[in-house]
Amino acid sequence: MKYRIAILLHFIGVACVLSGCTALQEAQEKRAARLLEERDANSLMLAPSDANIQIAPDALYAESDHYTLKFAADLLELEGFDEVTERHTFALSALGYMESLYDSMNDYFGFQPKHKIHVTLYDVYRGTRHAATTGTSYSHGYRDGAYVKFVTGITMNFPLAMYEQSDVRAHELTHAFTNIYFLPTWFSEGLAGLIQAEYAKGDSHRKLDLRGNLKMNLNGVNALEDWQGHTGNSPLTGGPLTRWRYNYSYSIVSKLRADYGDDFYIRVFQLMEADRLHQKLPGKMKTSFLVYYFSKAAGVDLVPFFEELQFNVKKLDESDILQWIADLGSH
Repeated sequence: MKYRIAILLHFIGVACVLSGCTALQEAQEKRAARLLEERDANSLMLAPSDANIQIAPDALYAESDHYTLKFAADLLELEGFDEVTERHTFALSALGYMESLYDSMNDYFGFQPKHKIHVTLYDVYRGTRHAATTGTSYSHGYRDGAYVKFVTGITMNFPLAMYEQSDVRAHELTHAFTNIYFLPTWFSEGLAGLIQAEYAKGDSHRKLDLRGNLKMNLNGVNALEDWQGHTGNSPLTGGPLTRWRYNYSYSIVSKLRADYGDDFYIRVFQLMEADRLHQKLPGKMKTSFLVYYFSKAAGVDLVPFFEELQFNVKKLDESDILQWIADLGSH
């Protein structure tokens, strides 16, 4: 009997070789594609990280090539974090993921911060489990004979409930990358929204018709110009104006990328990095400065586009910016 089975299996094997086992191969390929698609949706198409990860013996602290990771005291009271082996496993997985995400952001923007990013995980952060923040600290001093400001540190703070959302991690890491350029709040949040919605496939942002959903302040200027800083409110938990600001900023950033190419923002940041004017500014970059870089990267004058959206902008060239910085420095 066993010989007949062997012969039968032999003929099946021969038939598979001759036919290529097409149906089986197609089924396997479809399954592999489905699994890859599910993985992409959950892990942002991340490749395994080969980063060097070191974890303290008590697993309360861990460090990798671009991050440090700490667990806040309130998190240690939760099941899953109250034992060394559990924290060790979590830290190893978290830093591996974050390093892969870091590599992806580097590819996306064409640059990376010079400082490590210090991540702290909490159960409750600032009284809530629904808000994560990224902070960038700065200093001032003389470099190459000029008085400039520069980044001294980057921190990210997550309640565990927010960290577990992959699109929120991508949003906050975008801030960690782009905050080093002292961007206007609306552009900083618009970029983070772009990554969160179109790269990480989050559902917190939606596109608005730019002309049909315009909001202005009492001075008749686009209300985004009044947005001075991140308040901790998300597009889902904030009030109507907060939701509009996030969505409208994302809509502008997404349209520019669609109109001028997937590498549009790489070109923008390359231009900023080349002249480093942002280090000489007394505060955040003004929208007119930003539009100067946009126009250079796009190869067309984008002042009319922003004027149509009721931003308070004017056409500048590099000499205008340098003169304005010089005038500020002389007072």
